[in-house]
Amino acid sequence: MKILLINLDRSKDRLKEQNTQFQKLNLEFQRFPATSIQDFDQDEYEKLAFSGQRPLKQSELACFLSHKRTWEYVIEQNEPCVILEDDAVLVSDFETVIHGIAQLTDIDYVNLEVVGRKKMIAKKPSYTLAEYQLFKLYQDRNGTGGYIIFPSGAQKLLDFMSKRPIGLVDEFISSCRDLKSFQVEPAVLLQGVICPIYGVETEIDKGSVIGQVQNLFDPDLTLMQKILFKKNRIIAQLFLAWYYLKYLLIGCKRHIAVNKSKFKS
Repeated sequence: MKILLINLDRSKDRLKEQNTQFQKLNLEFQRFPATSIQDFDQDEYEKLAFSGQRPLKQSELACFLSHKRTWEYVIEQNEPCVILEDDAVLVSDFETVIHGIAQLTDIDYVNLEVVGRKKMIAKKPSYTLAEYQLFKLYQDRNGTGGYIIFPSGAQKLLDFMSKRPIGLVDEFISSCRDLKSFQVEPAVLLQGVICPIYGVETEIDKGSVIGQVQNLFDPDLTLMQKILFKKNRIIAQLFLAWYYLKYLLIGCKRHIAVNKSKFKS
């Protein structure tokens, strides 16, 4: 299974850190140049970033467009791929896990990480892969540091763009209810910034690129836009509450386990 690493051209230090990590794991990755805020103008930004619950930062829109381009690539290649952001910290047996998942069927998307927050998952696993299990993932709006997307899932996400506004990429993926989503446990990936929560030592950068990027445009919202954003937030919260109650009958909301010993610096 190909591993695509989303990396900004200017983030050379992160690329170097990932090269070191992958050499230790005896793995290879394909660098996938990230979309930057210089890749779209103000008109394009306002057209894409003003239809959700709040205006997206230009860095957030660039992140979304980077992931969107990986989905298009997966469809073009017609094979599942691992999508990683360049602060991903991987377990020592990462290759074994993704190879096992590649053999499974009737799956669109597998979340590989955990970010210190609870997720709504099935009460029992659907698949077992040696020391790991895959649970149906019902609700999760946090983190796109690492996941596996199958061509069927990539197509569903691209089709979903015509049905609802884009937003933060993790929230967008979670909102696509047609997606056959799963969570691996124990988690096989942590973002650098999340590692301290679980006591995992790493040399990977612990900062947020989105937080570090200086946005070029400062939107001046009209009263009508503010009202529309407020309305969108209320509607989104009502849908979240409905799905929470729905899945609570068949699932449970809990923390995903992390095996600290699997992460070796």
